[in-house]
Amino acid sequence: MNQHVYFNIPDDQVLPFSEHFHDEYALVVPIFQDDNSTVHRAGRICDWCDDHSHTLLHLEWPTKSPDLNRIEKLWDMLEQRVKRRNSITAIWWIWAIKSSANGLNWMRRTCTTLWTCFLTKSRRLSSPEAELHGIK
Repeated sequence: MNQHVYFNIPDDQVLPFSEHFHDEYALVVPIFQDDNSTVHRAGRICDWCDDHSHTLLHLEWPTKSPDLNRIEKLWDMLEQRVKRRNSITAIWWIWAIKSSANGLNWMRRTCTTLWTCFLTKSRRLSSPEAELHGIK
């Protein structure tokens, strides 16, 4: 994403959404915060924030503050470990992650089917969904 793409987001998304939070006494002011990314710090974006300071309170992310999003750190660690391995191992890891996600979906559907059959006090699993999952 570059500054030209990002520039449309505050006008198209942030301002219309923030209008829902204004009250008649102006006691509530929506907060807009960025993370000091170079895209967010472009001159025209800073000018936009200054122009709309009467409707949005702009809080800047403290310089060199830690990123508190844990999942991004986890994905970065996983990516670095996969890159350290050879390409065949990397392909295997990608396949394993995707197949485990598919396995979890299958497990969820199977548990839902079993629970539904249990709730209906069916002695045999004869529902079409049970047959679809290979449960007899």
